[in-house]
Amino acid sequence: MLDTLTIESFQPHVGQIFTFVVGDERLPTKLTEVHRWGEGAAANRPRHPFSLIFHTVPQAIVPQAMYRVESEVMEPMELFLVPIEPDARGMRYEAVFT
Repeated sequence: MLDTLTIESFQPHVGQIFTFVVGDERLPTKLTEVHRWGEGAAANRPRHPFSLIFHTVPQAIVPQAMYRVESEVMEPMELFLVPIEPDARGMRYEAVFT
């Protein structure tokens, strides 16, 4: 399923709430950014690489790992999420699609 997702799959859902399933807990997050990688990164790839940025509350820090991600707007999926430094909106997590 993940191999069929493109940047266009996520762009309409910027601002929507997604949920990271972390063990028995559910961490609400917001999809805040969708970034297309440069044209050079797309060479010889079946899809143009892109990344997603999710925001949570500042104290919601989970380790880099695979997590189930659910929402009301897309099918559940397993994403490798990497914590990146927080900003004024909260803790940020990135998922990369190459």
